[in-house]
Amino acid sequence: MNLRQLDAFRAVMMSGSITQAAQAMHLSQPAVSKLIADLEHALGFRLFVRARGSALTVTPEAEFFFHEVERSFIGVENLKRAANDIRNLSAGNLHIAALPALSYSFLPRVIREFRQRHPGIFIRFYTHSSSTVRQWVANQQFDIGLATRAHEIPGVASSSFLRSVGACVLPPGHRLAGRDVIEPADLAGEPFISLMSGDPTRRRIDRIFEDAGIARDLVVETQYAMTVCSLVMQGVGCSIVNPATTSDFLAHGIVVRPFRPRIEFEYLLHTPSLRPLSQTAIRFIALMSEVRDEMIAEGAFGELAPEGGAAGSPRRRPPSA
Repeated sequence: MNLRQLDAFRAVMMSGSITQAAQAMHLSQPAVSKLIADLEHALGFRLFVRARGSALTVTPEAEFFFHEVERSFIGVENLKRAANDIRNLSAGNLHIAALPALSYSFLPRVIREFRQRHPGIFIRFYTHSSSTVRQWVANQQFDIGLATRAHEIPGVASSSFLRSVGACVLPPGHRLAGRDVIEPADLAGEPFISLMSGDPTRRRIDRIFEDAGIARDLVVETQYAMTVCSLVMQGVGCSIVNPATTSDFLAHGIVVRPFRPRIEFEYLLHTPSLRPLSQTAIRFIALMSEVRDEMIAEGAFGELAPEGGAAGSPRRRPPSA
């Protein structure tokens, strides 16, 4: 018994005659008759009673067998539809994890555009610290991770995705709002909101003020740059952050000014290296790059860090669409 024989049997059952089945299958009538005869031989029972001058008679065994064949063909059709949906990104899942700096303006914009193009894709989107994002990707739990740089991690392929230069953020109406550039001396004695002790960015910022011999008034420590911006917006103090975190606050009057000396921020694209990327992930990464370039052109990420230097070379770039 083979699929071609079952195709012929199904065509005869649905059309009611071997002649019409042959036309539907683009075969000769004798060819369909032979397929039916071979199927009957394989099954060990008759499917049709053929009498000269009368219509083809379906046996009870054929009726029962046809019910099972239809169930199988429905399953095959469902598989074909599923494969087509996967191929056309009409169905599927995508797991994304990112640090907060790129989770509140950048990735929502990417997800909105991706959903417009591929509404059948279900997305799970998690926000956490960079160390947790990298670990999730290393555990092969997520398709895409955006986080800061770290030492080489087994199971993770990483490449530089975005590099920008830190900016000073000030509350609306702050006395320094008219300055073109903010320097350490300008912030002497200013209430300052800082990232938590031990954060690599916190250490770099502290070192700049220590080298300049400038004392700030550290009033709040918090974990994420988005929280820093919220506190600055409320007038609690000022800070230095990646401009990528400020875009949602600009309409509310937060002031963003270049800061010197330069503090570079780098975000890497992390993908699982122990399994291939899905077509859905590849398309999403390509769209991320498109939106990133659009936002760079809009100035949403502030100054861009020069190529090379601190960014280094990626171990492996994920394939592009």
